[in-house]
Formats: sequence, C-alpha cells, structure tokens
Amino acid sequence: MNVSDRIWVAFGCDGGFAPHLAATIASVVRYTPANRLHFLILQESLDERQRASIQAVARGADFTWIDMAEFKLPDYQVSNHITYATLFRLGLEQLAPEACKRLIYLDADLVVMADLQELWNVDLNGATIGGIPDAGLCKDIPSVDHHWLEWVDDKDAAYMNAGVMVIDLDRVRREGGFSKALDFIAERGADLPYQDQDAINRVYWNQWTYLPLEWNVQRFQLIKGFQPYFSAETLAALEHPKIVHFTGPEKPWNMEGYHSWWWVYWQALADTPYLNQVRKAHGISRWRLFRIWLRWLKRRPKSASAQGNFPGAVFKG
Repeated sequence: MNVSDRIWVAFGCDGGFAPHLAATIASVVRYTPANRLHFLILQESLDERQRASIQAVARGADFTWIDMAEFKLPDYQVSNHITYATLFRLGLEQLAPEACKRLIYLDADLVVMADLQELWNVDLNGATIGGIPDAGLCKDIPSVDHHWLEWVDDKDAAYMNAGVMVIDLDRVRREGGFSKALDFIAERGADLPYQDQDAINRVYWNQWTYLPLEWNVQRFQLIKGFQPYFSAETLAALEHPKIVHFTGPEKPWNMEGYHSWWWVYWQALADTPYLNQVRKAHGISRWRLFRIWLRWLKRRPKSASAQGNFPGAVFKG
C-alpha cells in the first residue's frame, strides 16, 4: 500500500497512559489491518521500551512519535481523570508531518470495535471537524453544569466530545484553529473544566459536522437515569457500538463506579504486553475479571453477540 493511502490515527499520551494506549491500538488492529495505518503519537515521557511495546502491538503499521517536551502549552489544572496530555492534540496543527492532511483523533481510554476505514471515509460536508455530542454534557440534562453557554452565541447547538474526531488538518492549519484554541485556554483556562475540549468547542462552535453516533458510545448513554434525555438515535447506537469510550473518571482499570462493558478493554489489553502489569497495579483478581466478563455476556450489545466465547487469554499469566 502506498504510504499516502494509509489512515492517519493520532493520540496524545504520557508515560502513565502507555498501557491504555497500547490497548486502544490493539483494538484498532483487530478490525483494521496494520499495514493500512499510520499512528501519530504526540507524547511526553514515553521511553524507548514503552514505544517498542506499543509498536509491537501493531506490526506493519507506521508510527511517528512527536516529543511534546519542548512545545509550549498553557498552564493546566490536572483533574482526577483529565491529564496534561489531553492538551497535546492541540499541537497537531504545528507538529504533524506535512504529509498528514487528514486524520482520525482518538483518546486513549476507548476501544475500537469496527474497521476505521469506514470512519476515515466519512464526508465532513465542508466542515473542518467531524465529531459526536458529549453525552455527559447533554444540554437537555438539567443537572449538568452548562458552563459553555457563557462563551457561545447559539445556545441550542450541541457540545462536542473531542475524544473521537475526524479532522481536516489542512483546514485547521489554514484557519489556525488549534492555535486559537491554545490562546483561548491561555486567556480563560481557569474557567474551563475541560480545557482543550472546551477550547475546541469554542473555536468550532456549531461549525462541526456530526459523525454517526455509534463511533463514540459514551458511559452516560448506558446509565438508565440519563437515558430519557437522549434521542432514540443516541440510544440506538448502544446496540451496535463501533467505539466504546470510557468517559469520566470511572475507567476499566480503576474499577470505580460501574460500566457494563468494561470487558472490551480487558479483552484488548490481553493483546498487549501490559495485561498483568495493569491487573496487578490495580489489585484486580482473575475472579473480578471473570465477573466483568459475565456482566458483559449479560449486557453486551446485539452486534457483539458472536464475541462471547470463553476469553482464556485474559486469564493467562
């Protein structure tokens, strides 16, 4: 395959998130052949051993590693689940190789469950960015802090989750869109709970195009108390998710809160060298994993009905 025909997939990551990035990449190559992919990793503090382990997960793919240590970013207030590395995506405008004209951006706390070629081929309809509304910040949920309303004009437009985006990077460069986002963070950062996501929404408010909703199925969609606020289309995406995104502080590896689909993360992690490291670091027993698997069998989406064979690989080691 010609290198120019490859699908560019970008991530921002620091050393602490290396195992979870590896799991996400493992899930990608389960459905998309590695030789069709070019991974662009904006990173800080990933050592050579970690890079080699991640690349081994996707043999045949191209990797470009960009060191963010010297890139000037605004000061950032780290929260309990949003790290400084989330700002790295805003470096794509200036740091991505010139050959990268278009890319898929993914957070490293998600699992891909379909061929990314379909997402790569999506028509952006003249927009710079394609994304999906943030289910946890749905404007129809009264208990949500609609903090963004003070800096937007159209109060009825949706707030985008920036964890899955298809980006026309050439247009971002021409518009200086991510530079504007960095300026907004420098100006208003203390008032922005979601920092770069808030800034991207501010710059591209009501100017991004909707991707099919199954490409970013989020935790809040699975919580029954919130489901009455979502459209039928949003809930229908639960039956055939193509990306499962573990939004919020409740992650599969820390076992806080509840998520009926945690299993897909552990299944992906089993295809990396990090399974036992993560399991032991967080005190997760094989019995706990077995219960997570049983929960998955009970609550899995219809499209996953063929994926219920006993998952021996996860229990090895």
